[in-house]
Amino acid sequence: MNSNCQQQYKDLFANLCADLQVQKEYWQSNAFREPELAWRDHLPKLHTALLALDDGQLAEMESDNAILGKFIQRYLPGFKALLSAADCVPSLSLSLPEVPHEMRFFANHIPGRKWQQIQYFSAHMEGRGERFVDWCCGKGHLGRYIARSRSAEVLGLEWDPVLVEEGRAMSLSLKAGAMDLKCCDVLSSESTQHLTGKDHVLALHACGDLHRELLNAAVAESMQAVSIAPCCYQKIRAEKHRFLSRLGQEQVLELRRQDLHTIVQETVTAPGAVRRRRIQLQQWRLGFDVLQRQLRGIDEYLSTPSLPQSALKLGFAGFCRLLAERRELPLTDEPDWDYFEKQGEQRFAEARRLDLLRLAYRRILEITVLLDQMLFLQEQSFQVELVEFCPKELSPRNLLINAWRD
Repeated sequence: MNSNCQQQYKDLFANLCADLQVQKEYWQSNAFREPELAWRDHLPKLHTALLALDDGQLAEMESDNAILGKFIQRYLPGFKALLSAADCVPSLSLSLPEVPHEMRFFANHIPGRKWQQIQYFSAHMEGRGERFVDWCCGKGHLGRYIARSRSAEVLGLEWDPVLVEEGRAMSLSLKAGAMDLKCCDVLSSESTQHLTGKDHVLALHACGDLHRELLNAAVAESMQAVSIAPCCYQKIRAEKHRFLSRLGQEQVLELRRQDLHTIVQETVTAPGAVRRRRIQLQQWRLGFDVLQRQLRGIDEYLSTPSLPQSALKLGFAGFCRLLAERRELPLTDEPDWDYFEKQGEQRFAEARRLDLLRLAYRRILEITVLLDQMLFLQEQSFQVELVEFCPKELSPRNLLINAWRD
């Protein structure tokens, strides 16, 4: 990475932070929590246009950032400049690699989408150390693939002893080569005893604090290389995101945990039945929201515990009774359940459309977070690149940071 590229990343990150700070009322708004959005009065044309979308247009924009971005920029001055941030990521150029015949039996033990993600991930990173370390490896699917396909030594680190034992058994039965799994909590200091400066550490969809700890470990142990595709950015212990780079720590911009959750609000890989059940849960939650505002006499959103999709078996009335019980709200009279259920359906249809403005920022927020991580690694003498490593149909979290020391 030459000095010009390094400066380009710095300039892009600083500009994104500045623009996001100016426009934060749009990406911090949440139509599911706020029936009346603050931006409605000064963006009335956008408000009207969003509510006018038919179901087909809505579904298309929810699943396609490019189409949604082009729509939003018609109504929101200044948004076009933010969209250009995606240009810093090279588009996917490699097709799915041909798998040698002797490797194909590996696929029998890995779900199809995960198998393809592993293949793409491997194809987009070069081995730069004497050993690979599969961070938060689960059963070690990625590590076994690397060990066998590259005839490489691989260490897998996983905190769950059950997964470690299952992974070891798989490695033996599949003759995965030099693949070793160890039980280790990578969020603790014990991970350092397994790492060396000659390692190339890998993480395919490590969540939140797990991938942040990987970056810190890579720097602390002076590792040779890092290849990381982060996921679930919101799974952090802190209420607010903390930028890692020096430039990031100088920014006024603050990202809350719920802002990081915006990044992952895409369902392009979920089966249709799962999406339908998820929609019904959201409709019922909004129906309960209308009810709880009436019960409490307070016109504000009330956080409620998440419920599994099996809660749909309770019916709408049973669902609301359960949430009311969890929040200690008395139901002294029998509410008009049909009315509140229909209110929820109406609120959901409107909120889903109005929330497109917030969702239009999800890729922009993701790239901002990843640029900070890249700058952090650059500050520690790593060369860095950001690439799109698989089609979004396989995973919306398809951005990969490769970092290495010369």
